[in-house]
Amino acid sequence: MKWSEKAWERITPIYTKIVEMPFNQELKNGTLPVEKFKFYMAQDAYYLGEFGRALSTIAGRMEKMEHILDFSQFAAGAIVVERALHESYFKTLGIPDLIKPSPSCLLYTNYLLKEAKYADVAVAVAAILPCFWIYKKVGDHIYHQQYEIENNPYKNWIDTYAGEEFAASVHKAIDITDELASEVGSKTQEDMYNAFEMASRLEWMFWDSAYRLEEWPV
Repeated sequence: MKWSEKAWERITPIYTKIVEMPFNQELKNGTLPVEKFKFYMAQDAYYLGEFGRALSTIAGRMEKMEHILDFSQFAAGAIVVERALHESYFKTLGIPDLIKPSPSCLLYTNYLLKEAKYADVAVAVAAILPCFWIYKKVGDHIYHQQYEIENNPYKNWIDTYAGEEFAASVHKAIDITDELASEVGSKTQEDMYNAFEMASRLEWMFWDSAYRLEEWPV
């Protein structure tokens, strides 16, 4: 089995909880309260900006030129999506330009930035993979059921993460991670699994925090 296949086996229970959580069930059904979606979109925009920084950092640490190019393109893509959110959903939903990250969002982004800068580069790549892979899986899961719902107000978001362009990036990220995993020892591979699982848990926390409209303690 490839590293990625074993990694997905490890986090399958987490992924199952993600697709079954109220946020994604109500998103699929078009019943998610708009305030929760608004909160999510604002946090996602902040997240994507920091995710782009992490991807850029990893790009600078890669040895192969094609990997440098791939991660530079991933980083640019994250920033482009973040800008697109500002131009569309921010105006539609009335989200302010200045976003204060929630505790879960800040925890997640700080974790990715730390791994991107200080961890073995293979571990850093494993840490950013859930953002690609889980989003694609969730997008596909919802996409294949959402057309049972007429006039789903969240159709545009669903279509983005179930699209072919995003799928190509996901497959490339998985292939690069498998390639790097094949070049390191068992200890580093285990560190990669742990990073992949940690980031997957943080994915769950991110969606859950949006559903709860998470706030900082007073």
